[in-house]
Amino acid sequence: MGRYSVKRYKTKRRTRDLDLIYEDLSSPTKIQGLKHQPLDEDKAGLAQYYCIHCARYFQDNKALAHHYKSKVHKRRVKQLNVNPYSTLEAEAATGLNLERFIDSVNNYKTNEAARRLMESQLLKNQLKENDEKDKMMYAQLFPEKAEQERKEATGNMGLKST
Repeated sequence: MGRYSVKRYKTKRRTRDLDLIYEDLSSPTKIQGLKHQPLDEDKAGLAQYYCIHCARYFQDNKALAHHYKSKVHKRRVKQLNVNPYSTLEAEAATGLNLERFIDSVNNYKTNEAARRLMESQLLKNQLKENDEKDKMMYAQLFPEKAEQERKEATGNMGLKST
């Protein structure tokens, strides 16, 4: 067999499908679970810096903040603002399950604004929460240095006010 006869699927840059990510963003428990994952040595940044919209792990909070400003992330957020294509929609196009599809469209219209508000409220402070987690982990790993830095910070605060 020649090297061109075998069809090769490009899975290196394959991302999670939009309908699965949309499901993750639909409930607050799933969002909180993805934001506060347990430490995992096999994932970048020990699985602590995760973009839910893009389903990607990042090395640190700075890289995650830079990603939030990128065109790729903004494009993915825009794609997720619309209800993703589903099998129910395909069946409705052929005339099957039309009533069920109409019910799902009405449900989407009534619940979408609340879902977006909930999503934005839960995700707007993610970078600050990550910074706080980093400080706590640093204090646990290096208690002497953290205490010394805290004393220097409080000492500098006193000098600035006088």
